[in-house]
Amino acid sequence: MEHIGSTLAGARKFNSRSSYTPDYFRQQVPLLNSLGISDEGIMRGAILLLDQIKQNQVCGTCQGYENCGKEGDAKGLYDYLDIYNEQLTVRTTHCNQYLNFIQRREIESLNEFALKTEEDKSYRFDNFPEEQKRKSPELYAAAKELADGLSPHHVVGTKGLYIFGPVGVGKTHLMLAICNRLDERNIPNIFVRADMVLDKLRTAVATGRDMESIIDKYCTVPVLAIDEFAQERANDFTVDKMFRIINARFSNGLPTLFTSNYEPPAVYKTFQDATKTVDAMISRIIQMSRIGRLTGADHRWSQMDILDRP
Repeated sequence: MEHIGSTLAGARKFNSRSSYTPDYFRQQVPLLNSLGISDEGIMRGAILLLDQIKQNQVCGTCQGYENCGKEGDAKGLYDYLDIYNEQLTVRTTHCNQYLNFIQRREIESLNEFALKTEEDKSYRFDNFPEEQKRKSPELYAAAKELADGLSPHHVVGTKGLYIFGPVGVGKTHLMLAICNRLDERNIPNIFVRADMVLDKLRTAVATGRDMESIIDKYCTVPVLAIDEFAQERANDFTVDKMFRIINARFSNGLPTLFTSNYEPPAVYKTFQDATKTVDAMISRIIQMSRIGRLTGADHRWSQMDILDRP
């Protein structure tokens, strides 16, 4: 929104005997020196400039949106100086502290839909198995690139990752490393296990809650991570809801992460009742993902705690 500078009548309050001179304003508001405005233009906009000086004093000691020193509707707003028809104007928008507050609140709201445990938060890139880093360097590099390079303002159009392989080779570890890094960078994301998503939806139906609001959150969150994809029991409900989520994210260019025991062409292939839907889902996953495979032995066997060894 733009506001035209003060009227000539208002400007007459700042006559030649006033301490508010063009030099005073140029000193207090250095931006004036780069706007190329005349001394006369400065004096016509004196009222705006006094508001700008007051704003700079308040915002200069900002301690976050929750403690904003502005009053009423001005809280969380910031006026930027500009020129229109050789007169000073202000362009009002939300300040960075307000935007950060909204982002934090959005991330906190996702906790209801995420299924990450305290233990899950311990999986990071620096403790990912060295053997798997050496065996799958391109996949590991792609995961780090996504986690470190994704911008909060440029999510759309970014390809996700589809990580497949046998059990116990680090698929979930690598996915969680991405999600935990995104958490550190305040990029909204949801980590879920496929069967738990579907259980959540079934529970909503059984208890009369709005299932659509849950589906919508999975469809629209900037980054969605689906663990153990296509390992749940397939039926009409399963395939239909998964297709809706994946199709929405595909259509809107939102990055999605998958881990699965199955390579993309093999997902849901035992479910013959919805072949067209499954084929359409597979096609979208392949187009929206970079695909990587992890191999090796189940590392959990090496951690087996055997009692009464002979």
